[in-house]
Amino acid sequence: MRPQFTIVNGRKVPLSQGQGVVSQTQQQNVPYAIINGKRIPVPNGQLSGQEILNQMGGSQSGRRPVIQEGLQFEQIDPYKTYTPRGKKGQSIKAQWIPERTKGSFYGPRDAFSKQIIAEQVFDVALHLFKSGISFDEENADWTVVNKYVLPPIWHDIAQTTDLQIVFPTEYPSMPPIGFYVNGGIENAPDGHLYTQAYHEAAKEPIEAGWKWFCVYIQPGSWRPSRRNWRQGD
Repeated sequence: MRPQFTIVNGRKVPLSQGQGVVSQTQQQNVPYAIINGKRIPVPNGQLSGQEILNQMGGSQSGRRPVIQEGLQFEQIDPYKTYTPRGKKGQSIKAQWIPERTKGSFYGPRDAFSKQIIAEQVFDVALHLFKSGISFDEENADWTVVNKYVLPPIWHDIAQTTDLQIVFPTEYPSMPPIGFYVNGGIENAPDGHLYTQAYHEAAKEPIEAGWKWFCVYIQPGSWRPSRRNWRQGD
């Protein structure tokens, strides 16, 4: 009787019914998914969400299982059928990521958050940005640095840009997620400029014609001062 599994990175990986063992040449043409950093062949071109979860092992505290395609993340549905290549033809990646740790945007803000944001915006306006700053004085949701001078590595693309920061409602407990630049800037030197907002960043500036630059702060790395923000964390 032909075995119904193959060995991948020292692990038994079930094959579809009747598929049997494939040759090395055939394996090169077999589509695969990347699960926890390992290539897993998918000979029949489909995997259920439950099969993916089984390959990933047991649940992990404080983390959730997701399918990643490019910069898009989708929580794995055990009852859904997945193909090894996503909508853009890229191999899908299944992995564990931290649970949502980002704040919300444009919600009711408490007086303490407003005070901290106003103090910090006025401080940097006074000491750093002589070209002027626009600020949402009513809700403290955003600030815009006018004609921000970009680093030299950008100068083949643009010398300056208006630069917008959107503050989470939970600021300073939660950090801003990236920042926004003029929509007329076509690209960035390192490719981190997008016409969509990822990592749960605010989408309202995108709808107003801005572009989002990805600056991601790992969970636990943002540690605001408990007493005086001027003293750092």
